[in-house]
Amino acid sequence: MRAHVVDVGPRDASALVMIHGIGVSSWAWRNNVDVLAADHRVVAICQKGHGWSGRDKSGYTLADLSRFVWATLDVLGVRAATFIGNSLGGAVSMYTAIHAPERVTRLVLVNAAAHAEQRPFGLLKTQVAALAPVYRALLGPTLFRIPLRVLAYRGLPIDRDYMAGFWAPFEVAGSMRTLLAVARQLASSLADLEARLHEITQPTVIVWGEDDGVLPVGSAYRLQRQIPGARLVLFPGVGHCPQEEAPERFNALVQSFVQG
Repeated sequence: MRAHVVDVGPRDASALVMIHGIGVSSWAWRNNVDVLAADHRVVAICQKGHGWSGRDKSGYTLADLSRFVWATLDVLGVRAATFIGNSLGGAVSMYTAIHAPERVTRLVLVNAAAHAEQRPFGLLKTQVAALAPVYRALLGPTLFRIPLRVLAYRGLPIDRDYMAGFWAPFEVAGSMRTLLAVARQLASSLADLEARLHEITQPTVIVWGEDDGVLPVGSAYRLQRQIPGARLVLFPGVGHCPQEEAPERFNALVQSFVQG
């Protein structure tokens, strides 16, 4: 299957692997890649079924998504890296840290999906894939802007230029169907993941926008208790995607963390 990646920075430097959230793409890291690539090899992957990577009709469990990332890194020759995951990408990063620990040197979990009962997954898991064309026709970039502004991005203007970048991958056939397939399978995957969070031994920093309307900040405190030695950094006035809403602070935090 085709994998779309942004791969920049010195090849002999330590690697940072960036994994975006559900329904978006590697474009979500546009404010971070070049800055962090000054000292690191930065690989931002469009997850399976997302962005400009390939799509199929099945295989969207957390295990499937994680293996797609591992296979992509194998092709790129990246054996181990700091994993930086936002939302769904955080779940993929934690899954990798548990099931393939030799691949993960450190974890940066950004408003990470970790708990099966969290609101978005409960709402979406019962949806029928056959309705995907209807959702896409009804929503579109104009209406989709409303939940993004209200729930996700408290510190970011959701204007026409932003929506052009955000919505572009949805023009790829099968995108909405994939979104629903991921959501339906994720709740059970997260339940299995949560039961094993105590096995994570890599140095971990949890970054959380305090005003996240998608995954409320209470999940951040819960996740910190579940991962041994994890450090929590809160971003006041920021929503679901600190790397987009407060990129300068986010980039500085990552650089400091990776340098030890």
